[in-house]
Amino acid sequence: PGAPRPARGRPLPRRGLLAALAAVLVLVVSTGIWYISSGQFTTVPAVLDMPREKAEKELGKAGLGVKVEQDFSDTIERGHVMTTDPGAGDRIRSTGKVTITVSRGPARSEVPNVVGMPLDKAKEKIKGAGLAVGETGQQFSDETPQGSVLATDPAPGAQRRPDSPVALTVSKGRALDVPDVTGLSVADATAALRDKGLNVEVAGTEVFSDKPKGAVAGHSPAKGEQLAKGDTVTLTVSKGQEMVGVPDVTGKSEAEARRTLTAAGFKVQVERPFFFPRDSVESQSVKAGDQAPKGSAITIKLKGGL
Repeated sequence: PGAPRPARGRPLPRRGLLAALAAVLVLVVSTGIWYISSGQFTTVPAVLDMPREKAEKELGKAGLGVKVEQDFSDTIERGHVMTTDPGAGDRIRSTGKVTITVSRGPARSEVPNVVGMPLDKAKEKIKGAGLAVGETGQQFSDETPQGSVLATDPAPGAQRRPDSPVALTVSKGRALDVPDVTGLSVADATAALRDKGLNVEVAGTEVFSDKPKGAVAGHSPAKGEQLAKGDTVTLTVSKGQEMVGVPDVTGKSEAEARRTLTAAGFKVQVERPFFFPRDSVESQSVKAGDQAPKGSAITIKLKGGL
């Protein structure tokens, strides 16, 4: 009889094989899920308000790329990070790129050159540059036409924050000296002033003066003052001299006569005899009761003799 056959190994139970395969499958799937859900991602580190160079290093340590943009900021120091995209703490792929916006400091607007421009156009250009129109002054100029800009403060080309004021100096044109037109008729005075390029107004109230009735008693601005073309001179018309009744001072002492005449609006002159003057008024140059121009002089003559 032949030798006996060796015994065959016992086959693994079907259930055990399936369990082993399932375990391997779970491990593979779990690893894949972890890789997909976590392994490919990281979080963006906080780099706000860091200097640009330091922020780039921090992001590089996290394995992230960096894209740099710039913008103005009134609060973040120039050269420091204003914002990140994605933001700090956000998830990002491990090989992703973070955009950082770096501050250029406060925004600046350049003062435009408006010298020589008419005022209205100059204002439009300043506002268009993001600036505000400040105080407007005037100055005479022989070269720059009236109403055009002579200068700005700050000067053209200066950098200022948006909405900062720009002061303007505007030309008044050539200076015109006011002529003396007192004593002239209103018509002649008006013609003389208009020939100078000035406008004329007549005051509604007339005044007493030493100028003839109807003539110009005075004007404002006065003679010699400087005006710009188109400025106005106001004329005041004379009512003539104010007449005042002369009081009687004969027989009064010199001091009393002076007081009386001065109170009535007159000036006083005294005529004294050469020999033995007495402190008593003998006569007066204008008779008592007569009318004389207010402010005129009345002469009193003192008595003389023993």
